[in-house]
This record gives sequence, C-alpha cells and structure tokens, in this order.
Amino acid sequence: MHSSRRDFFKSLAGLSAMAALANVYGQEKNLRDDVEETSLILKDRRSSFNMKSYAAPAIPHIRVGYIGIGGRGTASIQRLSQFEGVEIKAIADCYEYPIERARQWFKSIDYPAPAEYYRDEESWRDMLERDDLDLIYVTTPQYLHAEMACAIMESGRHAACEVPLAYTLADCWKIVDTSERTRKYCAILENCCFDFFEALTINMALKGLFGELVYGEGAYIHYIDPELIFQEPMPPLNKKGGWYRGIVGVSVKGNRYPTHGFGPVCQAMRINAGDRPLFLTSVETADFTRQKIFERYLEQGSDYHKQFVGADFVGNMNTSLVKTQNGKVVKIQYSTDTPRPYSRIHMLSGTQGFAQKYPEPSRIYFDHSTPLSDEEMEAVKEEHTPELIKFLTENALKFGGHGGMDFICDYQLIDSLHNGLPLNISVYDGATWSAVTPLSLWSVTHGSQPIDFPDFTGGSWANNAPFDLSLRGGGTTVVVPKTPKA
Repeated sequence: MHSSRRDFFKSLAGLSAMAALANVYGQEKNLRDDVEETSLILKDRRSSFNMKSYAAPAIPHIRVGYIGIGGRGTASIQRLSQFEGVEIKAIADCYEYPIERARQWFKSIDYPAPAEYYRDEESWRDMLERDDLDLIYVTTPQYLHAEMACAIMESGRHAACEVPLAYTLADCWKIVDTSERTRKYCAILENCCFDFFEALTINMALKGLFGELVYGEGAYIHYIDPELIFQEPMPPLNKKGGWYRGIVGVSVKGNRYPTHGFGPVCQAMRINAGDRPLFLTSVETADFTRQKIFERYLEQGSDYHKQFVGADFVGNMNTSLVKTQNGKVVKIQYSTDTPRPYSRIHMLSGTQGFAQKYPEPSRIYFDHSTPLSDEEMEAVKEEHTPELIKFLTENALKFGGHGGMDFICDYQLIDSLHNGLPLNISVYDGATWSAVTPLSLWSVTHGSQPIDFPDFTGGSWANNAPFDLSLRGGGTTVVVPKTPKA
C-alpha cells in the first residue's frame, strides 16, 4: 500500500465515528479535500484481490449480530428471524428503548433472547469481542456505516450495510481495501435492485431485449417535511443525532442518497461488469425553502438552532450526469423538500426498447409510440421475471419490506452465505454507487466541473460477470414463518 495512502487511512481510523464526522462534515472544504486528496493518492490503484468473483466458504448456520435497532434494524430482525439456518445472537444500540422493542418481538415468537449491548454509543464495539458471530448487519445512521463496516470486517466477520456504504471518497476506498485484504464481504443492502419491475427490466436488459442501452435515469425523489431537519431532538434522543441530520441536510451539497436510483440502472448497464463510470458532473438549484424555515426557528431564540447561523443552505434539487467508458450516460436526481411525487424514475433507454417505472403505471415500449398493453405486460413478466424473483414472490409479498424487495434482498444474501456463492452485489458496486455523494458535492462546489470517477474494481470491471438474478444453484434457505403471539 502506498505510504501516503496508509497514513491517510490511519488518520481517519484513529477517530471515533462522531469525531470523524465532525472533522469531515464540519466544513465544506474538508469534503472537497477528501475528494481531491483521495483521488490523487489512489488514482492508479490496482485490485489486490477480486471480491466480485470471490466465493467465501459456505456457512450452514449463520450467527448474526445487529448494530442499530431503529426502524430498519427492527424490520430486518423480524425478517431474518423467519429464516432457517440463521440465529440472531446479539443486538446493539446506543439506547435501551429500541432494544426493549426487539426484546418484545423475540419474546412474542418464542425466539432465544440474543445478547444485548446498549451501554453507550460505543457499545457496538463490545459485540465485536464475541467469537460466535459470522455476519453483522449495520442499520445505523448513515454517517456511521463506513467505520462500523470496516471494524466488522477487521474482526473477521462479513458485514451487511444499509445504504449508502459511505459519505466520503476516502471511506469508499477504505471499505474496498478492507474487504479485499480481509476477504470478508461488505454487502450493500440495496433493496431496489430486487424491486419486481426493476429486477424484470434489469433481466431484460441483460438479455439484450432493449438492444444496446445508451441512457438511463435514476432518482430519489421523496418529500420529507423540511421542518424535520431543524427540529430540536428531545429525549430519549440526544442532540448529536440532530446535529448530524442538521449539518447534512443544511450544508452538504450534492446527491446525498444516490444508491436507490443509480444502483439498478448500473446493474442493467453492466457497470463494473463490462463498463465503468468515467466521470461525473453535477448541478444544483438554489435553496428556496430551508433558509425561510430556519429563520422562523431562529426567531424563537433557541440556542440549539444557532449552530446553523451562516450555513450555506443546500439546493432543492440536485442533478448529476455520469458518462461511462463505453460512451453511455446516466442521470441521477435527488430531492426531498418539494412536493414532486415520489419517484426513483428507473428509466432504461436502448436502441430497441424503453422501460420506465415512474410515474406509475410502469411501462415498457418496443417502439417509440405505443407501450405494451396490460396483457402484453403480463406475458413479458411471465417470460422474463428472473428466477430468483419468481422463487421468492409469495414469501416476499407475505413478509414485505417496501413491497417485498427488502425480503428478497435479505434472502439472497443469506442464501449466498449458506451456499458459498459470490455476492450478487459486490463491494465495488456499493462503493461506486455511494461515491456519487462526494463526487457530486465536489462538482457542485466547483462550478459543475466534471470529475473523474474512481475505478473501485482496480481494472477488473472489463471481465467481471454481470448481476445474476437466477438462483445460481442456491435457493436452499428455508423460510419458517413465525407468527407473533397476541
């Protein structure tokens, strides 16, 4: 490893999660420096070990830990507790009240009580001292993901991490480096790749039914009341979480949640498996909402809100364009505080066909003017819905999670580990999709100049196999429904 690269990573590793966040997110300059320094240090990096094709030894009985028992963590626990060959051994959080909620769930299904860690914000580290865990889920606030995922892999376990994997380019590279060195997986839980329509159209694209894909769009358009950004956290929540939400929501420009839109389009376009992102450019509107809301709160005289005085508020819509090595283009959008209807767009445009999920109803075209009829759509679904999705549809609809795609995402990960199969979504995919955040921030703050996109595969993208939505010889994980007692 290059000595300056080692020193750079050591400087980050020595900080606690909150201190690292303050260091990096406290000033826009630090975020720009992260991109520039990391890009310079790692420009010509080659892969030390290809995790895309790596099949870790099978684990017939998977012992699982959880860090973060909020909404996502609780829902995931409820899904994994239905899988045979999975044992939830330990749970960690910085508060007891979510631990208590989990206790009640386990009790209601007569599940053996896992060990509990909730002393403080560092209690999750105590869990890593255990010798009876194979996989640890990270379902915490986003700024904690990278540090926790790397610590898990360093401790000899696989990590399953909510999106995004990281917020800085240095952390994206650190995750890739740690996974390659330890040969432990870092699975990004990008559920949208397993949405019924998105999985269908990805499969169709990989079969060549749209011809050559030339352009795609993805997005995270999801209205969230901007008042929430400025609300002062009240007990049992602490103000550190509010500081994080505020500083990111107020002053971190760029696309802060790119993976739901970018990930499925990348899979359809064979990104990291025959093509790769070459550069990104990003533009952002001015702010037309946050400043007004903030001023109203400030008039109330709260000391808590004084921390945002002088903030350069983020815009209401970010649009980024990615050009690929093979000459294709992907547009990615992000907006959470205007009344535009929910959308991930998911648009694939090829030389022989076109598909778009939003606005619903989702449509597929094989000419420029007429979408497939409802009857034709059903026939296409019957013929081209991937094997994995067909196999899991009934249980996915039963156990749910964003319409079932969360269940499918969990199942395919667990089944891969049970059967010793390579991950469907590699650490390179997770790092690539997450890197849109720091790269778009850099571009927005540099007059929308283009910036080179890192090759996290270290050159292996040209020969990597594409996303595989078949059962791949697996499908052996048994689902045993457990009904909570009244």
